Amino acid sequence: TLEQEILERYRMAAEPYLRLLLPAFSALIAFFVGLAVTGRWEEFLLWRHSSGVSFGFRDPVLGRDAAFYVFRLPWLEFVQGWLFSALVGITVITAFGHYLWGGIRPQATGAVEKVTPQVKAHLSVLLGLILVVKAWGYHLGTFDLLTSPRGVVAGASFTDVKAQLPALRILIFIAAACAVLFFVNIRLRGWALPVIAVGLLALVSVVAGAIYPAFVQRFRVAPQELQRERPYIARNIEATRAAFGLDRITTQQRSASSRVTAAQIAENAGTISNIRLWRPEVLREDYEGLQRIRQYYAFSDVDVDRYPIGGTRRLVMLSAREISQAQIPAGGNTWQNRHLFYTHGFGAVASVASAATPEGAPQFTLRDIPPTGEPPLEGDGQRIYYGEISDVPFVVVRTGTDELDYQGTPTNDQEQVTYRYTGTGGIPIGGLLERALFAWRFRDVNLLISGLMQDDSRIMIYRSIYERVPRAAPFLRFDGDPYAAIVDGRLVWIWDAYTTTDRYPYSQPVALEDVVAPPQSGAPPLVGEVNYIRNSVKVVVDAFDGSMTYYVADPADPVIQVWQRAFPGMFTPLTEAPSELLEHFRYPENLFQIQAYQYATYHVTDPEVFYGKQDFWAVPVDPTQGAEEGTTTTTPVPMRPYYLLMRLPGDTRERFVLIQPFTPQGRQNMVAWLAASSDPGEDYGTILAYQFPTGQNVEGPEQVFARINQDLRFSSERTLLSRGGSKVLFGDFLVIPIDDGLLYVQPVYVRSAQTNAIPELKRVVVVNGSRVGIGTTLEQALQDSLSGEVVPPGGEQPPTGSVEQQIRTLLEEAAAHFEAADAALRAGDLATYQREIDAAREAVARANELAAGLTGASPAPSPTA
Repeated sequence: TLEQEILERYRMAAEPYLRLLLPAFSALIAFFVGLAVTGRWEEFLLWRHSSGVSFGFRDPVLGRDAAFYVFRLPWLEFVQGWLFSALVGITVITAFGHYLWGGIRPQATGAVEKVTPQVKAHLSVLLGLILVVKAWGYHLGTFDLLTSPRGVVAGASFTDVKAQLPALRILIFIAAACAVLFFVNIRLRGWALPVIAVGLLALVSVVAGAIYPAFVQRFRVAPQELQRERPYIARNIEATRAAFGLDRITTQQRSASSRVTAAQIAENAGTISNIRLWRPEVLREDYEGLQRIRQYYAFSDVDVDRYPIGGTRRLVMLSAREISQAQIPAGGNTWQNRHLFYTHGFGAVASVASAATPEGAPQFTLRDIPPTGEPPLEGDGQRIYYGEISDVPFVVVRTGTDELDYQGTPTNDQEQVTYRYTGTGGIPIGGLLERALFAWRFRDVNLLISGLMQDDSRIMIYRSIYERVPRAAPFLRFDGDPYAAIVDGRLVWIWDAYTTTDRYPYSQPVALEDVVAPPQSGAPPLVGEVNYIRNSVKVVVDAFDGSMTYYVADPADPVIQVWQRAFPGMFTPLTEAPSELLEHFRYPENLFQIQAYQYATYHVTDPEVFYGKQDFWAVPVDPTQGAEEGTTTTTPVPMRPYYLLMRLPGDTRERFVLIQPFTPQGRQNMVAWLAASSDPGEDYGTILAYQFPTGQNVEGPEQVFARINQDLRFSSERTLLSRGGSKVLFGDFLVIPIDDGLLYVQPVYVRSAQTNAIPELKRVVVVNGSRVGIGTTLEQALQDSLSGEVVPPGGEQPPTGSVEQQIRTLLEEAAAHFEAADAALRAGDLATYQREIDAAREAVARANELAAGLTGASPAPSPTA
């Protein structure tokens, strides 16, 4: 036939080249297959080194330890998928080859076989192997049910356990039986039996694998979902709390007092003296304006830490002064200046977090070049070659020209002080071959031809910690806020790293980009879904030589245990960290945000209450976002947690803690707050949840911020501050727990309309109970919040006259407040309602006191509403 003639001509033409074509074709396929497999190196290493590692949690359905799902299942599923795809591809290519060489003859008629016995045996074995691998895939699919999203919560639901799991087990049996039939088919004539079996497999996969579970979900689960899903919700709650460390949170029920007294403020002087008044973004502008010194320096970020200042531990804001080659004056922006002269930053700036100068500027404790003050920076430790800013891909040190150390001396502001690098950072580049290779690497011929290169020259690459640290440990995830710290006179960078997975059985996943605040610095954002996370590693980078130390902060974490096996010698036990360094480790903000997000839901441990969503919380909205005049921000921004140096209720000393308030979901009043301790020792990582009693109404951030803006005195102050085109800015809104009371603190800055003006701290507002205190300093605002009685509406003075007249006046005021409260309640204004009720109660209490003094009886209790 014509088809046979064409195939014969093809065979004759191709046969001489087959010895070359087949190996080349095979090598090409092997290259691309290998290229695809290299991307799975993390899964392979986790599988390879996880023997004997356990999470201590067995899934309640299949009885496997969580380690199987996290470490072994991902690699097994990849191997299964790779084998299936490979076998299908091999079968297609084999069938095509047999067709070309006459083993498959679809045009054959009569007694001539369409497929020769040898080809039939070959294809039967391949198809049988495909079905064996498919059966294995169904078996692995049973384990995927433990992270199924089908039910009310993540994990194997009623439908998964009662319908999907049995269906998969049936499919395993049928696929295995089909494979056996293909192997038996080697000895049989035709293809009828295995084809019928495969058709049955396809039918069952549709009916049992898809239609039946959907039927069960719709008609058995949906009409009585709580009763069906209760045990599976309980499993999800237990697993989620364990996977995110929520089971370690200690809960305390504490009533909130109506106000903080002067005695309580005096007893908590350490907390009060460390209330942070500076917003990092605002303070960075001040640092740039007051301490940049030279155009080519820059401050990337301002960090919060604690240092001994004058012998007392204080909350301090600190930022490193880094070099920015992009800011070199245009006339001097040459290759030599960018890469050989302007090589490093110099020093850091620090200021007290809770104070400002009388002019509203930061109160510096460390300043100038060379840096003077506390915490002290000394010697090479004040030079910054590695940091957050990296405008050029490399710098070269120990060249024929000295580097700029800093400019300006006490006698000559223009004098340049130079420096020659003495550290171990960088890579030797003195040889011709090394220079040629790096010139090719950076496409920069100057590295090869410059006469300034010397035998001991060193090239520094990957100087940005955002590039340097993840390159050495790409299997870790990193916090959005690495921070500078001064340790024993040297500047270092500390960066919290996480181990995560999305395979922990029954744990509820969270989309990181929806929970974690965008990084304020150049750090890569946390994205993707995870259902397990630990702060397992703290990375410390020396700013002078770029050396990196990966301290294992959570040795109990199974994930980091596996990576320690995979990369022996890479990690350092935390017990080997210097005590001065331990003082500056802190609980990471992003982890706390993730835990707070999950805890807002998973503080509820009763499945029935959980299903009804009756007691879910939320992170409150930041009331200061979009509050400045002229801004149009309408998208709610969650309130970020904030670091404080404070004494927790019941404690006897101040701790460095991270705080996050909570409000009920869909409401604005405050219901609880979370505190994570950052002090070294046994208390590090301790998380305490302080929950207000059900029924007690405590004002939340939005309500208090609205009250501040409605205050007549503050409105007048704001109008005064914004004269002449000046702009009023708000700092971070802080809720400060003082014993059982709460202080709400709102710093207010002013930026004048002049060019290059910097923000100045001009007012501090403190809300204490029903009183709004305003002052130019925190001390004045506190005193104002404590002085005087509640002023009645309309600005009337406190009642005067005889005792009977004062009582009558106070009762009239109370009646007016109760009427105003009723009107506010009808209008749905709960903040005003609560404020009027408080004022009415206080007026009645004062009237009772006067009446008791008049009659000699005990005061009657105040009425409730």
